[in-house]
Amino acid sequence: MTQPTVVICPICQSPDCRKSRWRPDEKTHVPGRHPYRCRACKHRFFAPDGTRSGRNALVSVATACLIIAIGIVMLIDWSTVDEIPAPIPAAAPVQIDPYTLRAAQEGDAAAQLRLARVLLSDLSREGTRSAEAVHWLRTAAENNSPGAMVELGKLYRSGFGVLQDYDQAAKWIRMAAAMGDPAGMLELGRLYRDGVGLPRDPVLAYVWFNRAAAALHVEAARDRDDVARGLSPTQLKDAQAQSPITEGGNGGNGGTKPTSYNKP
Repeated sequence: MTQPTVVICPICQSPDCRKSRWRPDEKTHVPGRHPYRCRACKHRFFAPDGTRSGRNALVSVATACLIIAIGIVMLIDWSTVDEIPAPIPAAAPVQIDPYTLRAAQEGDAAAQLRLARVLLSDLSREGTRSAEAVHWLRTAAENNSPGAMVELGKLYRSGFGVLQDYDQAAKWIRMAAAMGDPAGMLELGRLYRDGVGLPRDPVLAYVWFNRAAAALHVEAARDRDDVARGLSPTQLKDAQAQSPITEGGNGGNGGTKPTSYNKP
């Protein structure tokens, strides 16, 4: 297919040019070119034949694209030949703060919890460190640390560092929730929502999520709203009625004020 002529006037740079007739003896003096006349400024000049140039340009572009594509493929092949993955450097063991260790050994529940969390973050010696972490979590939980209770319950739920035991998970998380710990209330709501270690109960899941949300736990508010979408109006009303924590009521946290309820 013939390509349209693209010729630019060298005087006024106008592309509005047409072929001009040959004059005597011009063909022998300007081989490979053709006379053109600019319609704008009337200048007559010689330029490569537009039709031939357009066709040659297309061929040149296609050839260049093919060469570039071949080069990219060869570069990829060369970059992957006999490629040996770089070894992943081993993580350096986490250093234990001696003051935290001493305080934990002296019975400080907060220090015991901090120590356990440091050990759980150390992936360089997973087996040994996780066993140590469980020991300190259990010790702190027995010293009435709700944070340790929650962490221990989550380990039992996942089976990390201990044999998976949903009953133990529910036991420790329920104790933390009863102490008014927001994270404990959140995790207890999740156990009721998922039916893990406890009977599946979306109403009670909403209750505990709502209590945690009242303690300004952001994740709990999101989980509460998700559960609410599956509740009937009657169930939602019942869940909201059970949500406020009063002195002597379920949860044992008389200092938590009831939240205002809006239907999601």
